[in-house]
Amino acid sequence: MSAAYPLYAIVAEICERAGVPYDKFDTTLLEGYVQGMQISNESPAFEHIQELARAFFFDPVNRGGEVVFVPRGGEPVMEINENDLIGDSDDEKTRRSAEDIVRVLNLNYYDSEGGIDTCKQTSDRSIDTRGEGEKSIETPLVLETDQAAQIAVVMHKTMIEEQRGEIEITLPSNYLKLTPGNVVLFRGDRFRVDEVNLDSGEQKIKLIHDRKSAYQSQALGVAPMPAPDPVALVPGATYIEWIDAPILSSGDDSQLGYYIAIAGSNSAWYGATVALSLDGGENYTDSDSTDVEAVMGELTTSLGTHKREIPDSHHRVQIQLYDDGDALEYRTLAELLNRQNRALIGNEIINFGEADEISPGVWEIGYLLRGRLGTEISEHTAGTRFVLLDRNTLNYIPSDRYNLDQTLTFRATSSGSGEETTTAAIYTGASHTEPAPANLTAYRSGGNLVIQWLGVGRLGGRAAYDQSQFFTGYRVTIDGSSTDTSTTTLTIADPGSASIQVAQLNSITGAGPATEITV
Repeated sequence: MSAAYPLYAIVAEICERAGVPYDKFDTTLLEGYVQGMQISNESPAFEHIQELARAFFFDPVNRGGEVVFVPRGGEPVMEINENDLIGDSDDEKTRRSAEDIVRVLNLNYYDSEGGIDTCKQTSDRSIDTRGEGEKSIETPLVLETDQAAQIAVVMHKTMIEEQRGEIEITLPSNYLKLTPGNVVLFRGDRFRVDEVNLDSGEQKIKLIHDRKSAYQSQALGVAPMPAPDPVALVPGATYIEWIDAPILSSGDDSQLGYYIAIAGSNSAWYGATVALSLDGGENYTDSDSTDVEAVMGELTTSLGTHKREIPDSHHRVQIQLYDDGDALEYRTLAELLNRQNRALIGNEIINFGEADEISPGVWEIGYLLRGRLGTEISEHTAGTRFVLLDRNTLNYIPSDRYNLDQTLTFRATSSGSGEETTTAAIYTGASHTEPAPANLTAYRSGGNLVIQWLGVGRLGGRAAYDQSQFFTGYRVTIDGSSTDTSTTTLTIADPGSASIQVAQLNSITGAGPATEITV
């Protein structure tokens, strides 16, 4: 709900702006709140008050040299005795044309939740055979939805009541206290005093039919269409994530490198230039432009740890995607094992099988495969990055060996606006770090210790896997003493109790993480 202002205060301010002395007007009888109102200095003050009076049903009345604002729908102040009439008032009764009654009345207004375009609330009295056609009323007021609907209904009811006609009567001086806005009883009916004209101790009074219940309504309005988001004209900032991770495609094995993911922050974004700095942002080189957007966001809830060996059906995590138009999809376990729905959370690669949009741009994912491609499983807090690892939306950037263990700084400059975003981290060369071997075992035979393991490839898939072109073998470390070998078995003299580690070797990055057992 937007801020609202008391009706009496709005009317009082208009009077003050018009130069009316504070002691010459009285707004204390007014009730209700105004959400807003269009006011122009070119229009006289009384026009603004007329608009408020039409919507909030009150009358400005001159009483004793003071302008009093009197709400309609009040109690009668007196009953007019027909014997007091001067002359014959029957001939002065007029009835308004039935054409003044419409079956449908539309109120066009500004809704407090509807943006800058006008909204409409409708009072429909189709069952009333007295009315025909449709009429629209414009108001410069800002109203709440239900408030506007109730005003439309009251306008319609008073229109129908006033169609019954008006009576002009002449009364003696003992009725001088009557003023416009007063409600009186006459001939068993209820009227509102509309005009009073004085002439030689007599007063001519115009009465209009008035019904108290006409000013009451509990109507509920039709909510306006949500205001459309402003159309961005200037490209916004670029979201950028530097991904130092194992290669996602066999074709990326040819050279040491890393991945860059970018996305725009508004609809006007159409690309960015990414540049690299090796000196903490003092100088940038190796720039490249792209307009390919990745699906990116950040966690809005935390994600706990889980075993690598079995699917994580215990944890679910919510993600706010940067682009509300992006979507995540369900996948089966077989599809997950075939590298679908692969994503990066922090530095951990996962696959997710379940995805539900719980609000625009906010997704909840579950049924996770954790620590994929040998990445470390860890707990992730809200705010941690999320990147969908679709190879077609990521840029693989070749790097050099001398960048290993150095802090690399990246700057993304949005095309068309020059807005810059930077990120930095230490480069570990994860693209060419060999994974740990699998199924490490050892047994004793004839005074020897036989050590065996399975190599883990980084290329291919299913049963057709292969080692990297930069793979050079294995390093077996027994109680701190290392031996390099190209086979997956090693036999040594039985050392007794021993700690054994086996790591795979890469000619660029050296030994990867080791698998360890104790015998």
